[in-house]
Formats: sequence, structure tokens, C-alpha cells
Amino acid sequence: MRIRGFLAVFILVVVFVFILYTVKTGKQEKIREDIEAFSRVKVKTTKTNMTTLGRSVSAFMAESGYAPESLDEIRSMLVPLATARWDAWETEIKYEKLSDSAFRLTSAGRDRTFGTDDDIVQEF
Repeated sequence: MRIRGFLAVFILVVVFVFILYTVKTGKQEKIREDIEAFSRVKVKTTKTNMTTLGRSVSAFMAESGYAPESLDEIRSMLVPLATARWDAWETEIKYEKLSDSAFRLTSAGRDRTFGTDDDIVQEF
């Protein structure tokens, strides 16, 4: 009789632990999916900001005939630059003049460190 009682309690505990585990891991998976979706949105937002910034630099180039040495040269076009100079991780987008007709924009990405695998780079 004692063995049956112990077995019944043991089975109930195992079922309870299984249910808790299933609920907990299910929530963790949902949280993981939400974090990944949020990261994808941040990458997309950063690329949009970089495109906007690239258009501002291209407009400057169309007027002046050359790529600016730095973004400070195009402060007269401040409206699109106000938000576009930053990536979604609140790091300033790096501008590099490649030639009089080409430039590169780089976001440091999620780790906020330039020169790592998660950098987002666009050349214009």
C-alpha cells in the first residue's frame, strides 16, 4: 500500500515537473523569438537611417560635385541628418569618403564596436 501511495505521488510530481518545464521553455522560446524579431527591426531601422543619410550625402554631391570630407560639411541639410546620423543602438554612423564620387557608411551594429562581424556597411 505504501509503495502505491509513493508511486502515485512520484508520478504526480513527475507530471507536475514536466508541465512546469513545458510552460517555462515555451515562454523562453517566445521571448527568444521576440528578441530576434526586435533585433531584425533594429537592423532594418539602421539600414533605413543609412539610406536616408546616403541620400543626403548624394544630394550634397550633386550640388557640390564632390563627396564631403565629413558629415559636418553637409550640416545645411540638417533635417534628414538629425535622426539619420544614428543607428538603432544609439551609435553614430561612421562616414568614410572613398573618392570624390563614392563614400561608405558603417554602423557598429548590436555590439556597438566598429570592425566586428555584426557591422552594417553600405557603399554609395
